[in-house]
Amino acid sequence: MLKVLLFSLMAMAHSDHAAHNQAAHVHGAGKVSLAFDGKKGKLEFHAPAESIYGFEHAAKSKKDKQKKEEALSKLGEKISEMVVLDPALKCEIKLDMYEVIEKKNHSDVEGEFNISCEAPVAGSTITFNFQKVFPRLKKVQVEVLADQVQKSLEVGKNGETLELK
Repeated sequence: MLKVLLFSLMAMAHSDHAAHNQAAHVHGAGKVSLAFDGKKGKLEFHAPAESIYGFEHAAKSKKDKQKKEEALSKLGEKISEMVVLDPALKCEIKLDMYEVIEKKNHSDVEGEFNISCEAPVAGSTITFNFQKVFPRLKKVQVEVLADQVQKSLEVGKNGETLELK
């Protein structure tokens, strides 16, 4: 059910934005999609590798490999600091998987996370702090579907919030 919700959210996002915004690989720009069905949710994270670990070429040197691994670990460990759900909901965000997609001249980082809460997320507020963890992320387009509530926000600084009402 959550995969269907997330797919629906992604399809709506594609129809809501110009094609060049979705296909473009823009340093400093990321995309986060959240879909909730009651107390359970999924989060998808997408950003250029340059915005996450500082480069896009294949990591060959020991220094580059270490920098890449540290940044990818940080993504998994700090997601709940970047996407802050209302503490009263007692939510837990866990990394499901991440991958680095290397294309001709670009690399992107994609991550999927499972969210479980003790109460439904609809009706609450989410706070975003992407730049606190990854300062190179200047703008993150956020799309949220929580039960019957659909909202979007372009996050350009720490502390921006989205009310799911």
